[in-house]
Amino acid sequence: MGKRIFILEVGRPAMEYAAQFGTVDDVLSVHHVSVLEIPEIAAKAFAKIMALASGGNEVHLVLSCPQALAFELGQALGLSNAKIVVYQFLHGRYVKVPPLTREHLFAVRGGGRHE
Repeated sequence: MGKRIFILEVGRPAMEYAAQFGTVDDVLSVHHVSVLEIPEIAAKAFAKIMALASGGNEVHLVLSCPQALAFELGQALGLSNAKIVVYQFLHGRYVKVPPLTREHLFAVRGGGRHE
C-alpha cells in the first residue's frame, strides 16, 4: 500500500504544480470540456483513480476542473471504498483539504450550522 498521485486538469494546467507532490502516477488532461462530455470525463477519471487505488493505495487527487465535473466524480468516488485525499488550489499552490467525516454530517443533521 502506498501513496499515488492523480491529476485531473481541464483547461487550466495543474501539472505545472506537480513538483510539490513528487512523482505523479497518472494524469487526465483535457483542453476543453462541454457540458455533454462531463459524465464521460468523470467516468474516465474514476477508472484511472480506481486503478491507482487498487491494493489499498491512497490516491491523492489534484483537481483543476469545472465544479460539475468535480461533483460528478465525487459522487462516483463516494460509492467506492477508495482512500482519497483531495487538494484545493489556494494562493498559488495546492493544499490538502481535510476529509469530510461522519461527525461533520451528524453535526449538520443534528441542527448544527456552519457558515
